[in-house]
Amino acid sequence: MPHYRIHLEYDGLDFHGWQIQPGRRTVQETLTEVLTRLDAGVRVRVEGAGRTDAGVHALGQVASFALQRDWTPERLRRAMNSHLPADVHVHAVMQASPEFSARASALWRRYRYQMLRRPSPAGRRTHHVLLWPVDPEPMQRAAAHLVGEHDFSAFARLHPEVGSRCEVFEARIAADAARIDFEIRANRFLHNMVRRLTGVLVEVGRGRLQPADVGEILATRDIQRGGPCLPPHGLFLLEVGYADPAGVDGAASPP
Repeated sequence: MPHYRIHLEYDGLDFHGWQIQPGRRTVQETLTEVLTRLDAGVRVRVEGAGRTDAGVHALGQVASFALQRDWTPERLRRAMNSHLPADVHVHAVMQASPEFSARASALWRRYRYQMLRRPSPAGRRTHHVLLWPVDPEPMQRAAAHLVGEHDFSAFARLHPEVGSRCEVFEARIAADAARIDFEIRANRFLHNMVRRLTGVLVEVGRGRLQPADVGEILATRDIQRGGPCLPPHGLFLLEVGYADPAGVDGAASPP
């Protein structure tokens, strides 16, 4: 059976997340239905690099699957996009080895949470609007406490069986007069982790917490101190990193 790897983008606001849920519209189910139709009715198992929550977007999601039929990558890309809805688009298709797993083979994922410093009708689907003044400089100092390997229990709604330790490689704030972005790259993420981390950083920016408090909250592992969970529509899965040279070595993002 030929194996494939795809890089895709989606507007997540009208999806109930990535993972298949009975009776709900999800990205994984949408891809499965299209690929099953293209593969002569044989139900296809699609695996994603990141299980984005309801309302979360992706610019660089990666998925893998095997088909009964043998497609050239470009023909499969065109066929998928002709059947997919307007809020999902496949940017690249490549053949993959049977051992490749979009989820298990990933070395890191990068997310960005986008915030606006003033209301914008044009940005309402993709940005969280801050309703109060926020100083990005202490937010950046606070983000520095996240880098390294830590137990992120204080920032996870659900604790996975494999544990709550994650290694953060980068965490930074970018800001201008109109917006503030928080980007973070780590080997893995817990449920709601980025949205709760951003919520605590906003509390720092408001002056309600000090930058050093973030390190203390990490140490407590107490979700009651983990800050507000910001809305999902400001969050984007930007890219996924892999070591295999057969595909996109390093960042797997749209061409």
